Amino acid sequence: MSCAATGPLTKSEATTFGTRTWTAPTDEVFDATWLTLVAHGYAVTSDDRVAGTLVFQKGERLWDVDVAALGTEQRVVLSPRHDTTRTELAELLDALELGTRTLLGAWTELPEWKYDGRRNLLRVPRFAFAPPPEWEWLDFDISRRLVVVQQHRARTGLNPTLLVELDRRRPRSPLTASLRRAAGLTLGARERLSLPDELDSTKDDTGLHGALRVLDGTTPKEVSWHARESVLGPVDVRLIMVCPKAAEVACQGVWASVIRSVQQGP
Repeated sequence: MSCAATGPLTKSEATTFGTRTWTAPTDEVFDATWLTLVAHGYAVTSDDRVAGTLVFQKGERLWDVDVAALGTEQRVVLSPRHDTTRTELAELLDALELGTRTLLGAWTELPEWKYDGRRNLLRVPRFAFAPPPEWEWLDFDISRRLVVVQQHRARTGLNPTLLVELDRRRPRSPLTASLRRAAGLTLGARERLSLPDELDSTKDDTGLHGALRVLDGTTPKEVSWHARESVLGPVDVRLIMVCPKAAEVACQGVWASVIRSVQQGP
């Protein structure tokens, strides 16, 4: 690299050396940068996804990252808030470039769910589980990375629902958005559901559990929910079950059975 030699750099020189471009969507470059920094022991102290900025820290040393569209590419600018050595910057850039490239490459070809009807298993590499065998409806979306399993085939009325998602890694879990979608399917919602700002939950070895009072338009409805999130290298797997409050006890048993069936490998 051009900054591999030892010696001090001014902040201006470090910013010049610390500029990279990537051909990928802005949000993917932003998240790949964030995840790579955290994987190498840096703490993200502030972030603004809309502005495309991050501040990260290790020890007493602070750095700024700016991610911005440059034509069809994304420009990533790394700026120290302190004087730095060429060696320190080179090591950081090497780690950031390798991690970002690896994640962006993996995200271009995410795996798809496959259903093994003989064994009643939904599979992706390194992860499999059995959906509730007594439930009637199993439906893939067009990407085959999202599966809806429901107790009944009907798409209206109250219908316990298991939402199965495979998604690229993200710095923050989109659990609330996934839970809103699952609750909407469970309730046959007529409008976009409104959820509380904060999710109250308990946690045990089967995942997160909670109850919600949601608004379907202006109509309040109550549901119970269960969720488990698993990290598989560059991808995340989310299982989310939502049931009408009246079916809470039965759904607890179904959820426990689903989690017991999980097979996860290295």
